[in-house]
Amino acid sequence: MKWTLKRFFILFFVCILSLHAEKLEITADKFTAKDADKKVSFIGNAKIVQGSTTVKAPQIILYFDENNTTKMYRATGRVRFHIKKTKTNYKGSCDSMEYLPKKKKYILIGNIKVIDVYNKREITASRIEINSMTGAFSIEGSRKKAAKLTFDMK
Repeated sequence: MKWTLKRFFILFFVCILSLHAEKLEITADKFTAKDADKKVSFIGNAKIVQGSTTVKAPQIILYFDENNTTKMYRATGRVRFHIKKTKTNYKGSCDSMEYLPKKKKYILIGNIKVIDVYNKREITASRIEINSMTGAFSIEGSRKKAAKLTFDMK
C-alpha cells in the first residue's frame, strides 16, 4: 500500500508539472489521496498558485483521468480567486469553482462576484463560465436573482 501511494504522489506531481508551462504550487493544512478514486484532496486553507493566478478555498480537490493527467480541480467553500492571464484579469469570490486545464475553462457557481480589472466592470451571477485564454464569458442568473453587470459609461 505504501508503494502505491508513494508512486501515486510522484506521478501526480510529474503530471501537474508536465501539464502546465508555469509552476503550480498547492498548499493546505492537510491533504489526502485515494488511488482508486484518482483524486487528491487539499483541506484547510487550501491555495493554488500558478503564475499570476491564485485560488483560495477551504477545500480543493484535484481529479485525474485514466492516464493520471489532471482532468479538473474543484475548489469549494468560500472560494476567492484572482485569474490573471494574457487577456483576462478577474478578481472575485464564489461558492465553488471548477477549472478544466485542457480547455483553459473556469466554471464559477453560486453567489458569484467578479471584478473585471481590465474593463472596469463588476459582475454578479449564479453561474459564470470563463475561457481564460480568450476572455469569453457565459453568465447566468437564477429565478431568485438575475445576473447583473455594472460598469461606467464613457
